[in-house]
Amino acid sequence: MKEAVDLVMQAKQVDVYISAGNLYFAQNLQFQLQEIGYVIQVPQEDYLQRLYAANSTSDHVALVISYGDRGHTTRAVVDLLVKNQTPIILITSTQSNPLTTFADIKLYMSSVENHYNKLSSFSTRFSLLMVLDLLYAEIFSREYDSNLEYKVANYQKMNGELK
Repeated sequence: MKEAVDLVMQAKQVDVYISAGNLYFAQNLQFQLQEIGYVIQVPQEDYLQRLYAANSTSDHVALVISYGDRGHTTRAVVDLLVKNQTPIILITSTQSNPLTTFADIKLYMSSVENHYNKLSSFSTRFSLLMVLDLLYAEIFSREYDSNLEYKVANYQKMNGELK
């Protein structure tokens, strides 16, 4: 986690690549990081994910969320990121995932759910949210005073309290 936080804090831009089921968690991280001044994108459509990956550079960091590399777009996105030398933080299960060979850093979420024989992805969702929240909390806490000051000042500007 420490190395992932280091990469995010050094990046000029954070791009999060997800499948549809993880969209809201990625958007929540986007909101949190934007509140403290980070440039973070969460492209939703397949075409936009490939476009963002094609435009990425070594100054970006990619958060790729892929439980087991079942999505059609994820591999194409990762190939583009590798080609552009964009650091990749892969959030995945501990089960076999071919994308792990391309990741600079791997963060693991719960891996006990069977993709086909389950009611829903309860433990996967909870563990993914925990990983993303821990990532944000560590980023915030590293520069706590300046992040809090930035966040409060912007809310005051938004509410017309600060000129």
